[in-house]
Amino acid sequence: MNKIQQFMLKHPYISMALILPFAFTIVMGLFSIILNILLPGIISFWVAGWIYTAIVGRPIRNYYRQPLWYTNYK
Repeated sequence: MNKIQQFMLKHPYISMALILPFAFTIVMGLFSIILNILLPGIISFWVAGWIYTAIVGRPIRNYYRQPLWYTNYK
């Protein structure tokens, strides 16, 4: 382990070049999850709430004042 640390201290650019593909893979995986699963889920929940308020006939102002519109605030 000490040899690796000494090499990394002496050659920081080579060390960064070796670490970069692994870091890039991790970041691409996280962004893939966020963009393919989380973001569509959040947007679809927002659209479903907007459609629900349009069908039920509630004012849109209440939707923005009470973000958790599906719970009872009383």
